[in-house]
Amino acid sequence: MKKKFMIGLLTIVTCFTLGSTSFAASDMTKTSNNTTTENVKVAPYASMDIYRGIIYKKSDYPDGNDIPNKIYYSEGALSGWITLVEIKSLTGVTWIAYYQGTIS
Repeated sequence: MKKKFMIGLLTIVTCFTLGSTSFAASDMTKTSNNTTTENVKVAPYASMDIYRGIIYKKSDYPDGNDIPNKIYYSEGALSGWITLVEIKSLTGVTWIAYYQGTIS
């Protein structure tokens, strides 16, 4: 009698264990409006601080105030707008404009 009881109890525990793990391993979750959404792993937020100098011809930008205040910059998968922080006269025919910002 004791042996049959233990086998029955073990069978019940095994059924509950297998049933609960099969539900836990599911990649899909059911929402209330009968649509499914997939569980997606999201990579951590990536960003990069940028400080770059760009050379402009004075024939294209005669006055330093004509140089763009912001430029769109990309590197690899990261991109964004960086802001003008400094302008210098590099030679008699060129400007160097320094831009700084964070791209993501």
